[in-house]
Amino acid sequence: MTGIKSYGAYWRSSAAIALVLGIGMGLANAGPEEDFANGMISYRRADFVTAMPLLRKAADAGHAEAQVVLASILDAAESDEEAVAYYRKAAAAGNLDGIYGLGVMLGSGEGVKKDVGEAKILITRAAEAGHKQAIRSLAQVYMRGELEITEEQRKGPEALKWITLAADDNFMPALETLEKAYRDGEYGLAPDAVKADELKRKIAAMKGVKDNKKRRRGEKQ
Repeated sequence: MTGIKSYGAYWRSSAAIALVLGIGMGLANAGPEEDFANGMISYRRADFVTAMPLLRKAADAGHAEAQVVLASILDAAESDEEAVAYYRKAAAAGNLDGIYGLGVMLGSGEGVKKDVGEAKILITRAAEAGHKQAIRSLAQVYMRGELEITEEQRKGPEALKWITLAADDNFMPALETLEKAYRDGEYGLAPDAVKADELKRKIAAMKGVKDNKKRRRGEKQ
């Protein structure tokens, strides 16, 4: 579940933990939407004492987006059982982030009994609805053989479907896997050197852009 978990966390910092411990008054007469909006403003300003109770208030009032944000913060702070509870609420409301987040928690067994079958169903459900992070995670599942994917399934048509969709979204591991697949004729694909070379050039260009950005950041420092 390493691959999935790496794409399932939204906040991984000491600031997120501070959010869980923060207390504040919020706006007594504000509705859930306003509480959520103000909570996010405070969060982005690093005003964690104000942000946390606003987000919790909105989440407890049934605001699905607030539930997902709160669940992500709680997950980062290792308050896993509470995180699962909020992900469940968001998922029940049909929120794709909630469905995906719950799937990740079930797949890793954090805060809940591990259930890889249900995890795969939920992550696939989110991916089929176009959730980009779920698509990338599902591609990673097939590439790594996670969630009890069999060796046969790893190289089957379903695997190719999600790897291709993730590659279309410029997910580097999927691009590299697809380039090799066209080169060697894997996943039921006929060897296609032209397509493989096209993907190789795209990968090189993307890596070059990333390297240039890193160098620029280094120069500023």
